[in-house]
Amino acid sequence: MKIDKYFRLKNDLETFNFEKSFNPLSRTLYYFSFLGNIFLILFSYFFIKDVTNNIPALFIGQNIFFSVFIILFMTGYELFKRFAFEQLTSTILRVRKFTINIASGVIICLALVSGSFYLSLNGAHRLIDTSEITASKLDTITTNVSDSISAIYSQRIALKEQQIQAINTNDEDGVLSKRQLNTVKSLENDVKVYETERDNRIAQFEEKTGKKLGKQEDKVKQNSIAFAVMVFFLEFIILIGVAFSAYYTWTSYSEMKSLLTTPTFKQLELNLRLLKLYFQNGRKKEQDSSIPRAKLIALANSSKIQCNQKDIDSFIALCSELEIVTGERRRKVYNMSYEKAKYLIETQEI
Repeated sequence: MKIDKYFRLKNDLETFNFEKSFNPLSRTLYYFSFLGNIFLILFSYFFIKDVTNNIPALFIGQNIFFSVFIILFMTGYELFKRFAFEQLTSTILRVRKFTINIASGVIICLALVSGSFYLSLNGAHRLIDTSEITASKLDTITTNVSDSISAIYSQRIALKEQQIQAINTNDEDGVLSKRQLNTVKSLENDVKVYETERDNRIAQFEEKTGKKLGKQEDKVKQNSIAFAVMVFFLEFIILIGVAFSAYYTWTSYSEMKSLLTTPTFKQLELNLRLLKLYFQNGRKKEQDSSIPRAKLIALANSSKIQCNQKDIDSFIALCSELEIVTGERRRKVYNMSYEKAKYLIETQEI
């Protein structure tokens, strides 16, 4: 292992910095949560659009108007939900106790999440639910097949009935012989058999069609459960992304606040304030003559910066060490711009 890599690993493993360590995770979760909002807006659109389609035509372009309105409304709704939950999380982290405001915020966030979940779930169901279309198609097919079967058997039954009518008509004295009665009875039995066969075939086809519709409904039910889980997951990643972003911001602030109280950071703050005076608020340029020590002390006193001569001497020595100023004791010049000098001091101290 190379020595530079060792020191990088040593710094990462032995010096824990929450902001640096969790910044990639916070950004990933935060931006990934917007993907959940996009899908929830899409699902909600199908539900609300299906409702608005039942409104009678009132003006030209009504369909486009409602489509744009629904998308804008749901976008605002999702952004408001994100803002409300982010503020609730920040308030909980700041207050760290249960208050009326937090209780109100919890109720509002639950209402917003419930509304979003309801709209998205129903929209997803409308998107995948084809049972009405399937039932309509199967009903049309059943009607056509039933009519075809009935037409075939109607012809057969009509033929038998014509034969019965012919026997009754051709009898001269109005009294049928035993043979004719048997023939009529046989023909009537044939009619009953045809009717029974017709009804059985229609019932069998309707049963087969019903099974197909039942399978389709079972499939829709399974898909509905899958979409319910997916919508729950989308709501979850939104809340996690927003909550962790708020937690990351608050914890990074707390970490920085603690760091500001350390002697090292106080020295850094002092050096940066002195540097600003040393460069005359950034007016001094590269190769300009540096201000003398006595003038720097006077400027620090007039600016009410709490420091002593030892602090001034340490600052001037640091500037020489970092080659911010170069030259002889009586003829020193600025070797770089104020911005570069500020960057050097910040990185040197940190």
